[in-house]
Amino acid sequence: MAERKVRRSGLTMPVVTPRFVDNAWRRGCDFVVIDLEDSVPQHLKAHARSLVKDAIPNVSKGGAEAFTRINHDHMVEDTEAVVWPGLKRIKYPKTEHASEVRQLDEIITRLEKERGIEPGTIEIDASIETAVGVANVLAIARASPRVREFGATTGGYDLSRDLGVEMFVDFDQFVYPRGEAELAARTLGLGVRTAPFVANTTGSVSDPNRALRQAEAARRCGLRLGGGGLNPAVVDGHNVGLTPTGDDVHDAKSVLEEYAMLEGTSETWIEIEGRVIDRYEAERARELLDWAALCAARNKEKEEAVARVQQGTEKK
Repeated sequence: MAERKVRRSGLTMPVVTPRFVDNAWRRGCDFVVIDLEDSVPQHLKAHARSLVKDAIPNVSKGGAEAFTRINHDHMVEDTEAVVWPGLKRIKYPKTEHASEVRQLDEIITRLEKERGIEPGTIEIDASIETAVGVANVLAIARASPRVREFGATTGGYDLSRDLGVEMFVDFDQFVYPRGEAELAARTLGLGVRTAPFVANTTGSVSDPNRALRQAEAARRCGLRLGGGGLNPAVVDGHNVGLTPTGDDVHDAKSVLEEYAMLEGTSETWIEIEGRVIDRYEAERARELLDWAALCAARNKEKEEAVARVQQGTEKK
């Protein structure tokens, strides 16, 4: 069984902006997406490729996983530029066909071998941002074993433009593509990356309250993976919202204690104050406690990494 990753929060940042890259380790993210796509002007694309190798250890020194987002129309040259030791995932935007994913897999496989990277370690995030991509979600999601998490955009500019709909509205214009992608992920046993609809009519990417509300709603739906954001102000909300609360943990432990009372009896369920406790509730409780432990360990890992960087800076 694949190792379960704690990926609640992330930031996408242009690799051509040094102050963003140099301060990424301070942000508390579970992952950082080094961007070569929309945030990089066309005339800087080639220069951006030359920066990724050094950016990978820079953004990950505070404990974040290093991802990259490449350009759909420059798959080959971008992938050649980003596959280096330390990279965990390539985000391929506007994925429309399974053949694209297979081609990307082939390039990564060759580069892993050439550059001394453990085979199969770099993941592919096949991003669904067009109507054609939505129509082909199942084929795309199963195109490569490197696709380990999957989901359609929950509010992207590209899908809005492709569908001809307004971006910032008070209704869920992406319910169908998001649902199709979630079904594909669940059918294949992949990590589900999505979130319930929370209206954003202003277009703000830096609203910490909205970030927290959406992450909390996702957690209550049993979701565990976050899609990240564009502004450091949302990181804490994503981390907190997707982490079980103390009350959640207490409740899960109580469920397991109550369920244990059924052992040795002929009963399969018990009702406690109007709540039915059965093996399904017990399984949910165990999963929540396991997730809470993973989140705690991930938080500690990042804290220790940041402390090491700070200590090294002080020594200098």
